[in-house]
Amino acid sequence: MALPLEQRNNAAKRLVIIAGWAATVLLFASQWYAYDAGHGFSDPLVFYLGWSCYLWGILTPLAVWLAWRYPIQPGTWKRAVPLHLLVSILLTTIQLSAEASIAWLRHSEDGTLTAMLAHYLRQHMQIGLLTYWFLLGATHFYRIYDQDRKRQLRAAQLGAQLAEAQMENLRTQLHPHFLFNTLQAAVTLIHEDPQGAEDILLRLSELLRVSLDEMRTHEIQLAREMEFLGHYIDIQQRRFDARLRFEVHIDPTFLDCAVPTLILQPLVENAVRHGVGKHKDTDVITVRAFQEQERLYLEVANFSSSLEDTPERLFSRGVGLSNARGRLEQLYGREQSLRLFNLEPTGVCVQISIPMRRLPSGQNVPPKAVTV
Repeated sequence: MALPLEQRNNAAKRLVIIAGWAATVLLFASQWYAYDAGHGFSDPLVFYLGWSCYLWGILTPLAVWLAWRYPIQPGTWKRAVPLHLLVSILLTTIQLSAEASIAWLRHSEDGTLTAMLAHYLRQHMQIGLLTYWFLLGATHFYRIYDQDRKRQLRAAQLGAQLAEAQMENLRTQLHPHFLFNTLQAAVTLIHEDPQGAEDILLRLSELLRVSLDEMRTHEIQLAREMEFLGHYIDIQQRRFDARLRFEVHIDPTFLDCAVPTLILQPLVENAVRHGVGKHKDTDVITVRAFQEQERLYLEVANFSSSLEDTPERLFSRGVGLSNARGRLEQLYGREQSLRLFNLEPTGVCVQISIPMRRLPSGQNVPPKAVTV
């Protein structure tokens, strides 16, 4: 089972610390061993590794803690540099004094403790200082890396929160717009057809139930989307009666495809409003889904209207169209398209193109595939 990202980062951090500590121990053990071997009184290498582990097991964490606690930065370098210079001399002196004392205890016949200490400091002070500043540089490098990673993580989290907020904002724009138009349709029938008005309100309540169920879902199966759209179609069918027909042509093999939640209803609403809603003639609205290569295409068209302006201006003015475009961009980025174009001899078509992707099995409600 894969570890969470934070656990992997912590594991990597521990690995870097252990590797740095091991390199320091190995460096000093090898240097100490080489020195003793050059003077003819060396012990097995494991002896030097053991004592280096003991010495640097204390000194390395202290050096790393000081480097992390007092970083050399533009605003602190005047205080930090002298501090680390002093600490590096002090820690190196402590470490070399311990090594010299151990060597003198093992070979006291070769000279005095003072002479052994002076020799160690003279021969190995440079490598000790170099090691401390190497640890300091490595710690600072990791600190910069860690801060940059955290900034990227925060930026990604903020980006995700912003995208979610934008998506939620698009939803809140869509629902009141749709609700207003549907209630207006019911109002027009209250006096002329009370039974029809009641039927519209009942269907509206069912439609709102479905929309609330899916409010927090960005994508749903096309079958679920068509269930929602079917309630809207029934409402408009009751309102316009014989003046309006709907034709839905969707192959059942596409019903488990992923589509943006409530993406078709505002497009159908536009087709109704700009078609039969503005003209007294009859109209036919078609809803299609088809596949080309690895892309799913959704089309909504009517046959009694025509574009009154350029598509870009219509996208900027229409709430339904602008919301649909915004949601598609949030969900799919450049992997989507939304086109608006005239049909011949009359009519307007809105076409959506998104990546073809199947959702896990769920409730597949067949769309209304018959001509009403």
